[in-house]
Amino acid sequence: MSHPDSFNRKPKTENRKLPYFSRAQLGVILLLGAALLFLWGWRGNFGRPPSPPPDPPINPVFVEAAGAVSNPGVFKFTSPPTLPQVWRRAGAPEPAPAKEDKLSSGSRVVITPDGAYTVGRMAGARLVTLGLAIDINTATQADLEALPGIGPVLAKRILDFRQQHGPFKQLADLEQVSGIGPKKLAQIKPLVEIKPPMNAD
Repeated sequence: MSHPDSFNRKPKTENRKLPYFSRAQLGVILLLGAALLFLWGWRGNFGRPPSPPPDPPINPVFVEAAGAVSNPGVFKFTSPPTLPQVWRRAGAPEPAPAKEDKLSSGSRVVITPDGAYTVGRMAGARLVTLGLAIDINTATQADLEALPGIGPVLAKRILDFRQQHGPFKQLADLEQVSGIGPKKLAQIKPLVEIKPPMNAD
């Protein structure tokens, strides 16, 4: 027979203390954990071939065709096209010229009904729209006005300076034009360039 007080007795609880680690011991544990993580990651990649480098970005090439063509406009290529490629894309009269020189982005080909042609540059507004640069040494008043922050007055000053001093040798020379300082030059610099003269055939 159980004692009357046995029902009122509370079960004994054991006071368990968490193990104590010194700072040195904690440091060793952390180092071991980091080493295990490193080993796990290394073994996961061991024996795998290195990942191939990413494909280089493709910069599209834009060429405009105008004149006696059935499909005038701006054509996009993945690499600089030849004149015959542009000729046939635009629907110009055959036969196409047997000229395999590459056309740079921003070129404009004007074709006549008898199959003659001239190669130049697109208008400044179109170049800027496509994110292409304007040649500061061949730009017209309208071309220059297409640049951000360049109005009619400043465009004329650039033309007058070029006429008086000859072609610009470097883009920094634009700062010699009244009204163009470092801030203005930094604004238009991505959209202007100095190219060698193009040979018109």
